[in-house]
Amino acid sequence: MSFKTENSNPAQAFYLLAEIHNHLHNNVIRHELSQIARHTKDREIKEICKWAANCLEIIIDTRFSHIDYQQCKHSFTTLVKHLKWAKEKFDKVVELVPDLNQKWIEEPFKETQLLLLDISNCITLLDREHDIYDQNDRVIKIGDLVAVHCTDENNKPYNHYGIVVASSRGFRVAHFFTGETVKAQNSLVEKGFGYIHEVGYSLEWLVQEHLPKSIPYSDVEDRIKASRKIHRRVWNKLSYNCEHWAREMFTGQPECTQLKQWKEEIRNKKNNE
Repeated sequence: MSFKTENSNPAQAFYLLAEIHNHLHNNVIRHELSQIARHTKDREIKEICKWAANCLEIIIDTRFSHIDYQQCKHSFTTLVKHLKWAKEKFDKVVELVPDLNQKWIEEPFKETQLLLLDISNCITLLDREHDIYDQNDRVIKIGDLVAVHCTDENNKPYNHYGIVVASSRGFRVAHFFTGETVKAQNSLVEKGFGYIHEVGYSLEWLVQEHLPKSIPYSDVEDRIKASRKIHRRVWNKLSYNCEHWAREMFTGQPECTQLKQWKEEIRNKKNNE
């Protein structure tokens, strides 16, 4: 009969664990977490980066620099590769542990295992599309009512409205206009045939209202699809303009807050004369 003898020398396992911790603390993770945190406005992503840093008891730079999703993607890929190396080393420790005296190896083994698990969970959570924010730092969601600042033919400022829609190319804005596609500083004629157009979302489109939870986005999609089928629809600055259309797609009711404000200003001016 043969008996299994415990190896009282855990040096090899300790050496591997030391390699793992040196690898995790060699500033690669610190640098890449900082790169992600500095190149996104996604608040949840930033918190995950801080969480991962806390696991290693390191401090990262979270001061926002500018949006760069390619940098975030590159840093995420680097983190995955870096962690993979540590996991492969830990697998070798796992093979050694059963033959070792547990009083020496049990505690450092468990602590390293938990550390790798926590960091793995953090990095897994970083693997998603980042939230997009407008220039006022409001998060953009599908179905949002948005507007871009423009000026009319009299150089008077107004907001051109649209709806954020989802597409295979990312967020886009569906809007109702007449003449050329509306852009910041372009003017609109008083009346004409209206068209529904889509443009890629850009930061100039500011969130006015988020789609209420009581209204499913599918309802907005259905209204936009139905609106596209209406041919030669008349755009009218006073009775049915871009905001009328956008709010109709948004809630089902055409409304123009700017027109109400304009009428109120005229009444106040007359009352003060």
